[in-house]
Amino acid sequence: MGLSDLFTSKRSGLVSAISMVVEAGLALYRGDTKIAALLLGAAALAYRWSFVGAIAEILIRAYQRLR
Repeated sequence: MGLSDLFTSKRSGLVSAISMVVEAGLALYRGDTKIAALLLGAAALAYRWSFVGAIAEILIRAYQRLR
């Protein structure tokens, strides 16, 4: 199994989406609703296309650091 297979497998998309939903819940608990909404959107992308979801998560993390 190559790296491209890992990013395109359905299981990796599901695991990535679940982890982002958990992170969104933690962000919501901290009171950061904008980040929680962004992470939920990224989770939806990760479920469908895990590579796009990973890129969205990286961009969200960069946004958090720049704020």
